[in-house]
Amino acid sequence: MIATDIYLPVIPSVGSQLGAMGVDMIYTLTAYMLGYSISLLIAGILADIYGRRFISIIGISIFFIASIGCFFASTVQELIAMRFFQALGGGCGTLIARIIVRDVYDQQSQVRILSYLAAGMVFSPIFAPIIGAYISSYFGWRSIFIILASLSLLVLMLMCAFMKESLVIHGHKHSFRFRLVLAQYLDLCRHREFVFYTLAISFAWSIYFTFLSSSPVLIQDKYQITPINYSYIFSATISGFIFGTIFIRWKISVIDLRQLISVAGAIILISTLMMYILATLEIQLLQVQLLFAFFALFGIGIIFPVAQAGVTRPFKNNIGLISGLFYSTEMFFGAICGYILSCIGITTWSVTTLAMLIIAACIVILSAIDKWHGKNNQIVMFETSTK
Repeated sequence: MIATDIYLPVIPSVGSQLGAMGVDMIYTLTAYMLGYSISLLIAGILADIYGRRFISIIGISIFFIASIGCFFASTVQELIAMRFFQALGGGCGTLIARIIVRDVYDQQSQVRILSYLAAGMVFSPIFAPIIGAYISSYFGWRSIFIILASLSLLVLMLMCAFMKESLVIHGHKHSFRFRLVLAQYLDLCRHREFVFYTLAISFAWSIYFTFLSSSPVLIQDKYQITPINYSYIFSATISGFIFGTIFIRWKISVIDLRQLISVAGAIILISTLMMYILATLEIQLLQVQLLFAFFALFGIGIIFPVAQAGVTRPFKNNIGLISGLFYSTEMFFGAICGYILSCIGITTWSVTTLAMLIIAACIVILSAIDKWHGKNNQIVMFETSTK
């Protein structure tokens, strides 16, 4: 995740040096989300066949090579391509880390551990933009990719030395069969639990990515803020996410997972509605906009670990495949949002907050439909039992 966040403060300067428009630079983020989506989809399947350790090592190796390619990119098209391959390799680690949690911990512990993992990952958007801003100010934007290459090489060496295999194979080891995988995907798309948690996290990520991809223009360009100051502002705003993950650890034992998502959806809807009202009234108060963005991210911080823990609870086998489709769909939604924003071609507070508001409404509608569906099922079960 650092590869996205450390890069944010330098997007305007990279665009000017490579002769690219702001819209073209959004494509570098969209390509990263698309690569991430494909990586998550493939890695989940392969991790169930070849093991968690082997696929993780292959993925981080691809990330290392692509980071070197980003350093040598001379055009925005080359940078977009290398960013795609960066994510193609990096997505393996993001997925397999969560699969290992499912391999090792019982159901009661999974939400707690995933909330720690989410909190750890959120340190990336808090600190990575600040690091990227300072590094680029002294050594240029290309040095960021040397840092990423160095970090990935260090992680690769540590994985080769210390990482153990967590996959326990029962019986015969299965090979990859496209028809079987496709049939399993179709079954998952008809599974109520899977669809609910997948759509919940996908909508939440879409709101997050919409704000993330638009923030360099909305904050840096609109208010003439330096990359270093932008990094501090962005980090303070995004910290709402980590407070959401802290809240979930307090409430997870007393509140149902679906109810938590419903509460989080309401928080996000109210926050994004206030942001949109401020934008349409042309109230140019950056601090107020970012305050409501903070609360929206707080709600997103609740949804992430809840959805991650809830999606695999009904299943015992093929956890890699299930997790792969789950996280791949999440990132694919982000890629779609990035593409739509690029097609619009105008990055304003009105456009961005309207997009966030519409997606927040989707979370609330999803929770309402799920609650209605659950009540109907209870009525049917009750009538059947009485007969």
